[in-house]
Parts: sequence; C-alpha cells; structure tokens
Amino acid sequence: MSICDWASQRAAQLILETAGGQLAEGVVDAYPQPAEHKTISLRPEKIQQLLGVQISRDQAEAMLNSLGLKTAARVPQPLDGPADAPLPPLKFRIPTFRVDLKREVDLIEEITRLYGVDKIPATAPRDVIGSNAYDAVNDQLAEARRILTGLGLNEAQGQTLISSAECGMRNAEAAALANPLSSDMDVLRPSLLPGLIHSLRHNVTRKNYDVGLFEVGRVFSLNNGATKEERRIGIALTGQRNPIFWNGDGRDAKFDVSDLKGFVEELLEQFGLRGVTFTRQAESTKLFLESAAIALGGKLPLGELGRLSPALAKKYDLRDAVFLAELNLDQLLARRNITRSFKPLPQFPSIRRDVAILVPGATTHEAVLQAVKQAKPANLETVELFDVFRGKNVPEGQKSLAYAFTYRSPEKTLTDAEVNTAHTKVVEAFKAQLQAAVRE
Repeated sequence: MSICDWASQRAAQLILETAGGQLAEGVVDAYPQPAEHKTISLRPEKIQQLLGVQISRDQAEAMLNSLGLKTAARVPQPLDGPADAPLPPLKFRIPTFRVDLKREVDLIEEITRLYGVDKIPATAPRDVIGSNAYDAVNDQLAEARRILTGLGLNEAQGQTLISSAECGMRNAEAAALANPLSSDMDVLRPSLLPGLIHSLRHNVTRKNYDVGLFEVGRVFSLNNGATKEERRIGIALTGQRNPIFWNGDGRDAKFDVSDLKGFVEELLEQFGLRGVTFTRQAESTKLFLESAAIALGGKLPLGELGRLSPALAKKYDLRDAVFLAELNLDQLLARRNITRSFKPLPQFPSIRRDVAILVPGATTHEAVLQAVKQAKPANLETVELFDVFRGKNVPEGQKSLAYAFTYRSPEKTLTDAEVNTAHTKVVEAFKAQLQAAVRE
C-alpha cells in the first residue's frame, strides 16, 4: 500500500530536520504488485445540498488536495451553457491507506471537517411540518411525573373502565357503556381514586404494606347528556413513611395527612402556582373521613385531599390509614407559571422571634398565615410552625401553636427595636382576628 511510501517520506523529513544531511533523488520501490488507486467523483452542487452552505468548487478541491487527495480529472465548465447548469464533477485519486473514503459523501464529510462544523447553521429538515401543540402538553405531563417520582412516589396505571358501584365514592354521574363486557367494567371512570385504591389493595394483599402511588390519567363524566373528559392527577399513600431501618427518629412513623399535603404543595410549587388554599370540609363523605378542598386564590377549585373512610379501608383490606388526593391537571396546566426568578443570597443577618399562642381548637394554620399576611409586618422573611400541643395547662377546646418568625432586611442589619415593632403588629393581629392568647 502507498502508506509505505508516505511513511518513508515522513521519516526522511524528520531525519533532515533533526540530524541534517542531503536527500537523494528518486524512490526505490520493491512492491511487485502495486495496488490500484480508486477514484471518487464529487459533484459540487451536492455539497450545498447536504451541508446547506455554499462552498465553491475551487475551495472544495483545495481542501481535498491538502489531505493528499489528488485531482484525477477536472472538466472545465462550458462557457456557452445555461447559467443554472450544474458544475462538472471532480474526480479525486484516493490513496490506498485511506480505506475510510468509499463514496462521494465521505469526501463531503472531509470538507465539512476542514470547513468547520460550527460554521454550518442548524436548520429543520425540508419535510418537517412543524411543532404540534400536543408536544408542549406532553412535556408538561412528563414534568409532573418527574416531580412526583422525585418525591418518592411510584406511578400506577389504572383501568379506564370501572364498576358502577364504585362511582358512589365520588357521587359522580358516570358515563355508562351501552354494551359492557362485565359488571366490573361497565362505566368510564369519573375519578382516578377507585383505581388507586385497588392498586393499594393489590400491594397490601401481597405483603407490601408501605405504598406511595400516583397516577396521571383521564376521567369522564356526564354533562347535560354529553361526556366530558379531563386530565387529573391522583395520589395515594398508606403504611410507613420511611423504609425500615435499624435505628433513628421516626423509624416507625407512618404516613399522615401532612405528608400528603406536602406532596401536593411541592407539586403546585414546582408548577409555579401561588396563593393556593386548603379549606377543611365540615362533614365526612362516602369517600373521605375528613377532607379539605384545594383552591387557587380561594375561588378556583383545583381538587381535594383527605383520609379514606375507615369503612372503605376495611372493605378493601387496607390495615393502615389511607390518604388520597386528586387534582384537576387541566386547570394546573392552564395556570402554570413557567417563569423563574432569581434572588441573590442575603448579605445581612436575620433575627428570629418565637411566639406561642392559645387559639380555639378549630383554628387552622391557614387562618394564622392569613392573619400574618393582613398585618403586613416589615422585613418578615419566613413563618414556620414548629409545635402543636393539646393537654396539660391548655384549656379544653383550645390548642397551643408555636411559630418562629424570621426577620431580615436586604439593605441593612436590623435592630431589636425595628424587629420588635414589626413583631408586635403580628401579635396584635393574632389577638384581634383569632381571639388568641399569647403564652408567656
């Protein structure tokens, strides 16, 4: 192969550069059967078609010649031909050691490398119709799944058809099938929760007692005789909160409603929804022992969460408390805020003030936060509930709530007097709006 001649020339060049001497003319080749050199044709217009950039015929030829590909045939362009006529092709003599060069496109690849891949613009293929509106929705559904799996939940996939007897859980008017295959699958599901409850039973009956599931799917209901379809997200929790470990605080702790509320709040936070309220329902329902309505801005319903009725839990062989949530995913997507803002890290120290208050037993955390919001204390950064107590030294029908308030200014270090003035407004708001008594 001709690579031997090329290697000999390179070796002679290095000898002259390092040791000096004089190069003798001529080459002695003892190869009895030299390999025949292959030639490849290159059409100049093909370069522009594949790369989308205009590289002249002479420029392409010079690039390939610099790689040792000698021009074997070069037909000049006729002067009397049409202006849009394609340029005559070039033929290049391929060295035998360049076994990677087999076709015209291989030559164009070499031209691309020398021209610079970074100089070639990114364009859509010619036959692409364009983006579809559903692509963005599909990405948002994937984002919801990513958030919930990141929280430690596993995705479930329930049946679209369920039994009409289970529709009574949600008091929904279900869309019945005209010719159902069985009584267990005779209506379109009006809710994701019956399917999630079945998934919990499937796990528990197989001795997997600690389960956290979610489902993203469509539900159906009748609206003035027409079938209405919408997307929802369902969440179901039961069993222990953490995997079994040999020691540590809360090793035997089980899921409670705070865990469920935390999952929902994190999902809504990641979706950029602000001003979400949780309003406790006064009475139990067929599905929930106790529940809360979820709303945006206190007006737009988003869904519901609560604890499954013990009677239903027993019916489905669920031994631990079950907590369920269902959200209208179409509403979440329609009001999702995808903008992100950046706030620099604080430069000045914070000051913390704790307060413990006695309030009526029915007072909610949301009511306390609302009172704080209306008081508008200056430089308040965070409010954290760190203790709820009922019992000794707390009057019957009341409870003790302990809060930590963090104050910080982005412009200066706050003084005790400034913080005390702001904190006094909060305490006075508790007394006026919540009939609270401050515990000393």
